[in-house]
Amino acid sequence: MIKSRCFWLIGLSALSLLTSCTQQIKTPNFLEMVSTKMEGQKTKIPEIPAEADKPDQGLTSVSLTPEQEQQVHLTVEQAQIQPFQVTLQTTGRVQAAGYSLAHISPPVPGKVTTVFVKLGQGVRKGQTLALIKSDTLGQMESDLLQASLQNQSDLKQAEVELNFSRAAYQREQKLFHDRISAKADLEAARTQYEKDVANLEAVKTKQQSAITVAEERLSLSGAVFGVADQVVRTGHIDPYVIISAPRDGVIVSRTVNIGELADPSKELFTLTDLNRVWLVADTYEQDVKKVHIGQPVEVTLDSLPNNVLSGKINYVADTLDPQTRTLTIRADVPNPGLNLKPDMFARLKVLIENSTILTVPRSAVLSKGDENYVFIHTGEHSYQERQVHVGIDNGRYIQVINGLKPGENVVTQGALALQGYALKLEGGG
Repeated sequence: MIKSRCFWLIGLSALSLLTSCTQQIKTPNFLEMVSTKMEGQKTKIPEIPAEADKPDQGLTSVSLTPEQEQQVHLTVEQAQIQPFQVTLQTTGRVQAAGYSLAHISPPVPGKVTTVFVKLGQGVRKGQTLALIKSDTLGQMESDLLQASLQNQSDLKQAEVELNFSRAAYQREQKLFHDRISAKADLEAARTQYEKDVANLEAVKTKQQSAITVAEERLSLSGAVFGVADQVVRTGHIDPYVIISAPRDGVIVSRTVNIGELADPSKELFTLTDLNRVWLVADTYEQDVKKVHIGQPVEVTLDSLPNNVLSGKINYVADTLDPQTRTLTIRADVPNPGLNLKPDMFARLKVLIENSTILTVPRSAVLSKGDENYVFIHTGEHSYQERQVHVGIDNGRYIQVINGLKPGENVVTQGALALQGYALKLEGGG
């Protein structure tokens, strides 16, 4: 009994002591005691910072020494509102203007015997391009020659008959004057003479008509003018067709060689005048409403980067290409010096409109992924990185949609070096 009571009293005392200690731990005095003891051991409990005391998570500010500024050649320019030419830039290819193309085919079937020109060669109107020996042309000349020979035979016969009737008429006139022949015989002789005169004129007319008709047929078949008279006069057939240039231009296609058979369905040459050309390009679906016929354009070539040619849009397609989702446009462009060649790659800039917008030089804008930044001159030797949203770009200046105000100074030269300094600061360098 005595031992049990003693153990019970000892347990109750321990419980009271533990409760008292727990209450003391919750009091400030206890924290002060612990803190005092920890300070004596040169160790502190870290404090949880307030939200306002967190380090700045914004953009980086950079300070340079005058020597550093001079080293990177920093220049500053104000963001300003100014007239801005809104343009649409795309790429395309050069084509010969459709209205200047001449597709040259032989007028009759035949065999090519000579070709006088090469691909890309400039030619003048009327210049001979090729010779073709045509059986069709030879047959027409042969028919003309046979008809001519028959007409000449008829002509000689008519002349003989006319000479005979003329002599008979003259004889009857003398006999009638001497009262030896009757008047009826005189009238009959005169009538025959007049018929023979008319017959001779008819034969001559028939001969000339045959030559005229043959000349027209031969000309339509490609023979040179006057070949019919030449055939009749010389009695020799010339079955060659001369293929000549219908206008000045450049040979942009040649599909014939010596010895090949040609016919009117086969194109031998394509001739074009390259003093004006077409530039065919594609625009994206979102830009369809921006382009229309008559808009001015500027064209540049990679081979002639400083040579800018001007023209106008003369065609806008009615439908999109279902594969590329683009719209075809075409511009008519002058080609002085013939620098633009068919199928050459070219860059097209469509001048859409003039606007007044906030801009900075293109060199001031830097990129990090999908975001754009500029450096603002905030004070003496101090610069701050600031995110901006940009818009249209004309190659020299770029539109700033937001992030800047007019008159703020932005770094236009040396911004890349500042970005390098900023990255070092972000990395703890």
